[in-house]
Amino acid sequence: MSFDFDDFDVRARFSELDDRSDELRQLLRDLPDEQADFDERCRMAYVYHDSALEGAVLSYHELRAAVDRKVASDSSMIPAYQEIKNHADAIGVIEEHCREELSRNQARARNARVTPQLAYDLHILLTRNLVRKVPGALRKDMPLHRTYFHEIVDPDQIEAGIISACEFVENADFRSQHPINQACLFHHEFMRVFPFADGSGKVGRLLMNYFLIRAGYLPAVIHSSDRQAYYEALKQGPESLRVIIVEAMEQAVDAGIRHLRERMKSRSAGRGRIRSHAG
Repeated sequence: MSFDFDDFDVRARFSELDDRSDELRQLLRDLPDEQADFDERCRMAYVYHDSALEGAVLSYHELRAAVDRKVASDSSMIPAYQEIKNHADAIGVIEEHCREELSRNQARARNARVTPQLAYDLHILLTRNLVRKVPGALRKDMPLHRTYFHEIVDPDQIEAGIISACEFVENADFRSQHPINQACLFHHEFMRVFPFADGSGKVGRLLMNYFLIRAGYLPAVIHSSDRQAYYEALKQGPESLRVIIVEAMEQAVDAGIRHLRERMKSRSAGRGRIRSHAG
């Protein structure tokens, strides 16, 4: 399956998103010492909303204590800390994977590449040091009670399904698609396989964001308020999923721009007060 690029509205939104992403990158270049704080804010937002999609509502204290390296915390005291740390570290793995790819010879790094091993490694990381979690273990049944209600393959088709989803990325038609289309197409295919009894959604969205991050976009943070719409989109198909993803990307970049503009405005006001006092 592929998307029709004759859809003018979609192409216009992609172009606008590119322009807004350029504006965001310029603001970060103008405020280089804001980069670390900005990255942490983005990571916390991702973990919060992505966890909420799985039904886990985290508190600000839990997020701050687990993600912020400046806050001392004992992960053994609050079980949620370990899961949050794992989630944040998994985002870092995807970001590093993109950096490594793009630092290689450009001819080799031009096309995205996803392997079954990367999917297993992400699941192993997400379940690190968590009791009653089996790292990398594939789903063995068709769960009757589950969060997701889209069609998924039978357990005996999972291994072949993961391989097929990764080979799908090598397809010439897939490679010709815009990175946002690639992210949506792959995510829909991976979630149809639904390889793990617990954590398939988190792994699937991390891999989805791999296509976006390597293309220079912020990760798509699907808000908890869009949880039901996201589930419905998985049932309806990649085109419906694309609507959710593009809206999430637009919200993320607009929020980033607003935050950095406020930081720039605050700094300008502070410099003005200093000059006033000095005069």
